[in-house]
Amino acid sequence: MKAFIDACLFIYLNTITEENIRRIYESLYMDVLLRYKAYTSVLVIDELLYISKKKYKIPYKITISFIKKIVEPYVTILPVTEEDLKQAYKILLKHNLKPSNAIHIATMKNNNIKIVVTEDREYDKIPEIKRIWT
Repeated sequence: MKAFIDACLFIYLNTITEENIRRIYESLYMDVLLRYKAYTSVLVIDELLYISKKKYKIPYKITISFIKKIVEPYVTILPVTEEDLKQAYKILLKHNLKPSNAIHIATMKNNNIKIVVTEDREYDKIPEIKRIWT
């Protein structure tokens, strides 16, 4: 079974240093990797880089190292295609989601992924998508 990992989990893994809180997210990540074939997208990687730098002041060099060591070896990174954008427009208009979430859902649908790992409850608006979190 496939699961799509949203940016929030990667951002927490990249930025949280408090050990007992970090352990919760590490455990979730390990559980996802053991139970599912893990996917994400280039848009999630963009969000990870941007938010880590803008909000948490993590230099790009550190986040890139995190991606290369913690994400790339274990998670398939999907492109965002023109077909994904066409699907995202429909999802955006039907469900009134944030544009990035509509693109993620379209990418998931076009790759037959029905599980998303995220804290974002907006995904609960899509009945065919199951959201898992801590």
